[in-house]
Amino acid sequence: MRKIVVLCASALAMAACGPTHYSYPPVAEAPMAPQPSPRPNPPSLPSYTAPTPPPRTVKPLALGALTAKNVGGYMDNEERDLRADLRGSGVLVSRPGDAITLLMRGDVLFTGRDSTTLSARGSQIIAAIAAVVGKYDSTALTVNGYTDTVGPSDKNMQLSQARADAVGKALAASGIDPHRITSYGFGDTRLKIPTGPGKSEPRNRRVDILITPKMKA
Repeated sequence: MRKIVVLCASALAMAACGPTHYSYPPVAEAPMAPQPSPRPNPPSLPSYTAPTPPPRTVKPLALGALTAKNVGGYMDNEERDLRADLRGSGVLVSRPGDAITLLMRGDVLFTGRDSTTLSARGSQIIAAIAAVVGKYDSTALTVNGYTDTVGPSDKNMQLSQARADAVGKALAASGIDPHRITSYGFGDTRLKIPTGPGKSEPRNRRVDILITPKMKA
């Protein structure tokens, strides 16, 4: 009986003390990583304007006189460019040897049958020719004028010379060195289509430009 009383007393004493509490050291908080400072906005760039390119100058494909070694390729290139730029113009391009001939009818080049004034279309054709031959300064240009047999031969000679001169001046006005250009009038002495006297033949009223290479001696 006494043992029971003692046990009860011990139990009551323990209950009175309450539950045992343990104290833990505080958990150290991990230090916060430093926050990067906000990046400043980049300074605004000044507006950029592309510089205006200098005017394009066409350089000649060869300087001075040509040689037997390079003349063929040089004239090939000039012929190719002329054919491309004159396609549809009515100009007949031919290649006799190392030369190039441009054949143009007078009724296309000039404003009238006996006129020495270039038509609007004629001016366009001459400007197109000049744009090509201006790049090939190792060639010379011979402008030849012809007529049919209508009218006195001396008048036809004068007309053909005046027409050849008009084409030569138009080439020079389009930037071709005048020293590269010569002009001749043949009147009715070199007919393309043989006819009798007093015969109107448009194919005989023509101008051709013979382009020949300047060769080294």
